[in-house]
Amino acid sequence: MIFDDPTRIRLLGSIEANRLVVLCGAGLSIPEPSNLMSAVQVSHTCYNKYLPIMELPAAMKDHVEQLAEHFYNNGEFESVFLGTLVPWNDLVGQPNKGHAAVSDFLICGAAEGALSANFDPLIEHWASNRKIAMRGALTGQEATTFGRDCGPLIKFHGCLVREPNKTLWAQAQLAEPAIADRIASCSQWMGLTLPGKDLLVVGFWTDWGYLNDVIANALNVNPFGSVTVVDPKSSADLQVNAPTLWARLTGGTVHFQHVQASGADALEELQISFSKVWTKKFYALGKPMFEAEGKHYSPIEPVMSCEDFYSFRQDAEGIPYHRAARLKAPPSGAAAAAFLHLLLIEANATRLGSWYRLGGKLIRVVQGAGEAISTVRERYKEPPAVRQPDVIVCAGGLDIPTPGCLIASGAGASVVRPGAGGGTHWLTLEKARGELKI
Repeated sequence: MIFDDPTRIRLLGSIEANRLVVLCGAGLSIPEPSNLMSAVQVSHTCYNKYLPIMELPAAMKDHVEQLAEHFYNNGEFESVFLGTLVPWNDLVGQPNKGHAAVSDFLICGAAEGALSANFDPLIEHWASNRKIAMRGALTGQEATTFGRDCGPLIKFHGCLVREPNKTLWAQAQLAEPAIADRIASCSQWMGLTLPGKDLLVVGFWTDWGYLNDVIANALNVNPFGSVTVVDPKSSADLQVNAPTLWARLTGGTVHFQHVQASGADALEELQISFSKVWTKKFYALGKPMFEAEGKHYSPIEPVMSCEDFYSFRQDAEGIPYHRAARLKAPPSGAAAAAFLHLLLIEANATRLGSWYRLGGKLIRVVQGAGEAISTVRERYKEPPAVRQPDVIVCAGGLDIPTPGCLIASGAGASVVRPGAGGGTHWLTLEKARGELKI
């Protein structure tokens, strides 16, 4: 475990109280499967690519901001540096578990916002793969506007997708009115939003040294409720690398903590902890129905992977797997689904991720409270690659007769027959109890 119990409980309490804000840097995009270049690697690539034209001072080879400054001062920043030297194709890739956690937290409201020095679009990419059109905000006004559908993602470094030629690489750019106004706008939003919030900093202390000062100035907010920094470097190294940012984060807060670990790993662990709390709340919804049948309810804390917990939340919300879970807490209408989970567990069904196996049948439970089961089934047109269970129980779904011409061919005792070529039976809760003998 990366977080000790007091830290984990404090962060979960922050989520519960709508106080968590994440600050993430370029280091978040280095772990697999993203494998994006570090600042030093970008600098080496740019330096070596320009070497046949001119051998620049050796000190620039390890410092991308110095390289950018050179081309900026020579009037070749956009044409040569951004246009031909920066390896843009190596600055995109697949989201990793850190991006997944940040995106999930923003979508479901577990985080009030995220401040990012990543101009790559991997946080947004994870969301778009789940049908959420998340956009990185470049100004405080955009943060307010874009944050109406999910938590705001503030990209003060710039964005590869939105105005890539305006990304922040060199300190000299800060004198440009457009960039200065953008940073000022983001700072103003932070000043209004961050006081009293709990800040979780991951993957920020990188080789982009001047950016540490940019965010330090932008974070001129006192006080934070707490600051938790996750970085594998020692506290001494962090303080030396970014003294202004270190002073800003350690001062003016009642609680500061540095956890030496990978930011991506820590974010995944927090996402799992959040999902465990979500799942406990979900099971508790089924308690009244369970106890009404004379059964004894005991709190349940299943052991699942991060991906299986996420699938569990999707099913409990009534959301197909190609869309995002949207709720910070389970809906009250999911009580019937929770009740069925408790019945399956009492019957000693074998848990297989977010599903069960009982009596030789693979069972998936989805929440369909208040909807016709045929309507829910129509919504669950998931990609063919998604594995299929033997039974899908639409707990809380209504058994409304459907015209025969709309019912696909197939066999079985389900209310809604399986589709042609498929073997999955859709059952209401009542039919499932009879067929599964629970």
